[in-house]
Amino acid sequence: MLRKLGKSNQVAIPKEIITVLGLKMDDYLDISIDNNRIILEPKVLVPKEQAYFFTKEWQADEEDAEKDIKKGRVTKTKSLDDLFTEMDK
Repeated sequence: MLRKLGKSNQVAIPKEIITVLGLKMDDYLDISIDNNRIILEPKVLVPKEQAYFFTKEWQADEEDAEKDIKKGRVTKTKSLDDLFTEMDK
């Protein structure tokens, strides 16, 4: 798809690409160069205080927790005291 570099160095992204990627106005795109090609990657900005939840370590722990839940490796308790008692076993 051919596009012309316009005023203020802007380039319109074709609607088909916007639709396929699910982009909308005000989304962020990371721009880089690779082998003389311009690469645009959609990015989501995360507030600094929530950044830890998107680390590989946190995501791996979340995946492990999901597996435990699916396999029934969970303990139900009626109170926090009961929960801590179970955890101490």
